[in-house]
Amino acid sequence: MAPRSRRRTRTLTRDQTPGKPVRRKRPRKTIRIDWRRILFKSLIGLILTVNLVLVFFIVRRWTGPRIPDAPRTRQEQPERVLQIEVLNGCGVNRLASRFTDYLRQADFDVIRTDDYETYNVEKTVVIDRRGNLQSVFRIADALGLDRIRVLQEVNPAYLIDATVILGRDFRSLGAWNRMEN
Repeated sequence: MAPRSRRRTRTLTRDQTPGKPVRRKRPRKTIRIDWRRILFKSLIGLILTVNLVLVFFIVRRWTGPRIPDAPRTRQEQPERVLQIEVLNGCGVNRLASRFTDYLRQADFDVIRTDDYETYNVEKTVVIDRRGNLQSVFRIADALGLDRIRVLQEVNPAYLIDATVILGRDFRSLGAWNRMEN
């Protein structure tokens, strides 16, 4: 036979009913909240969530739909508007402003019109200031000037693409003939 467990009993008080054993109340455990552990787990969860979002966007960018770039031909590429200055180097009154009007009609952005430091310039020249000879050749072609007369003086301090210095030979330019007609 199994041993009987002993019950502890106390004497009855008035409110207790007879026949019921009196049980001792157990002391309540106090529950301690470990805030450090909760904060640490929350921080790890936040870092994992941010990493998952970053991985999602990186994968989406690399594996997104590929749209092939259509090859552009030379005619399709938009040409940049050149910013130039026109200087009068021969002393003819209002010559630089007349060439400025002509170049603006030819879709060049003339940002400065002035006199050159001397009026002794014999031949008209175009000076490249940015190192882009192909663009400056467009100016020479618009003026009707030989490409031999295009000089290159690259200077990053200049904010313009080219300088046109008009010489005494301006009447032989194709642009002058077009302006006079």
